Amino acid sequence: MFRVTRPAFRALVRLPVGVVRAVLVVRVVDEWWSYLPAGAIGDLRRDLGVSYAQAGWLLALLTIGGLVASPLTALADRGYRRVLSAGGAALLVAGLLVYAAGAPFPALAVASIVLGGASDLLIQPLETSLAELHPEGLDKLLGRQHLVTWCGDLLGPLVLALGAATWLGWRGAFVLTAVAISAYGVVLAFVEHPTPAPAGGDEPSLWHDARRLARSRPVLLLAGAELLMIPLDEAFLGFAVARLTAEGRGASAQSIAVALVVGGVAGAAVVGRFGLRAGLLRGAAVALVAGAGVAAAAPWPVVQATGMLALGFGTAVTWARVHHRALSLEPGRSGTVSTVVGVLATPGVLVPAAVGWLADRASVTVALVAGAALAVPLAAIVLSLGDRR
Repeated sequence: MFRVTRPAFRALVRLPVGVVRAVLVVRVVDEWWSYLPAGAIGDLRRDLGVSYAQAGWLLALLTIGGLVASPLTALADRGYRRVLSAGGAALLVAGLLVYAAGAPFPALAVASIVLGGASDLLIQPLETSLAELHPEGLDKLLGRQHLVTWCGDLLGPLVLALGAATWLGWRGAFVLTAVAISAYGVVLAFVEHPTPAPAGGDEPSLWHDARRLARSRPVLLLAGAELLMIPLDEAFLGFAVARLTAEGRGASAQSIAVALVVGGVAGAAVVGRFGLRAGLLRGAAVALVAGAGVAAAAPWPVVQATGMLALGFGTAVTWARVHHRALSLEPGRSGTVSTVVGVLATPGVLVPAAVGWLADRASVTVALVAGAALAVPLAAIVLSLGDRR
């Protein structure tokens, strides 16, 4: 699809084939399953009596799960990568099956924690290997990974739409996803990872590394960006879909999800081709703020879809910048950096819950507008990181 530059080609052929394929697929899997709890908010409310506030907590607990698993994900810098990634896949399957069973809210809450932790266990070992094997041109490689990843954003809505249109239902959509991840987990059990690169510096322990990084300005900026991205990701889309579903506009509800995916594909494609240039980052900041505002406040689904298109583009470029910075900030410690960033961003888990609380007491539109306002500080933080050089 895109002309692969000579350095990028050399990087790809240096990587173990199993790692390359696993890295390309891992974010597809993650985006696929992580849409389901958000996209099924209306179904959970109708069939299980889950309130909007409870749904917000289910989404928030996904991030809390990442915090619980953070000590384990940091081990990716020391090895154990095959065990961590395959174990993460197994835990994802378990959490999804609890949702598919239509369990009571307390069980769904525990499943959300498991899912959130399992996601980090699945992803971090694979991306740590990628960062160590190819520090140069990592932004373009991540752009290509993100381009493939948007297939996962499309798969989530498509599987839920399939369930809604057939006897499978929303529970069957969770089961199908669990089956696919089971197969992926079997593959991960046989993937050969490279030997971890020796950590530099005078502090050999993960604890000392984490303490030092937690005081680093670049890490604090990354944590702020990740904190603000949490409510603008699945939670924002999930409540936007729930609003249209409640209005009896089921087809329009899925169309805005597709629009978000299309915008994301475009953003990832541009990053994959040109890298993270300063002009692209500025344009993405504008798209992020404007798109979130239009998607939240516009009364017509077609205009909401346009906003989602712009939001998808801005989110894709913004995420590529944050992702690249986290993996490249400290060679040999990308797992620890990502873990510290995730821990510091933990307060962001409260935002989806607050959005759900506001939706119950005011309206979903008011809650979405409040969430969209967070795009302004997010854009400012990402621009403060400068270009990739």
